[in-house]
Amino acid sequence: MAGLNSASAISAVGLRKSYGEKLVLDGVDLEVVEGSVFALLGPNGAGKTTAVQILSTLIGADGGRVRVAGHDLVGEPDAVRSVIGVTGQFSAVDGLLSGRENLRLM
Repeated sequence: MAGLNSASAISAVGLRKSYGEKLVLDGVDLEVVEGSVFALLGPNGAGKTTAVQILSTLIGADGGRVRVAGHDLVGEPDAVRSVIGVTGQFSAVDGLLSGRENLRLM
């Protein structure tokens, strides 16, 4: 990937993150086409959670450039937050709601 694509849902180039001496993300490039279904898979410790936390503005990256829905992650974090929704893997499910209603709630 040569550069950021502002037409993509997510576009990341050279995403890096360390925790002390532990390098968690080492120059990750990612392109997610708008309207597509995307899965981020990998073994424990691969950096999936860290990547999602960065993409959702919960933590900062140490390097790289990212655009989410055309918005620069660093320069426009509020704009990024206004166009995304994030729910955890183990979020509570309301048994009184349908599956669709639970997804809409999340």
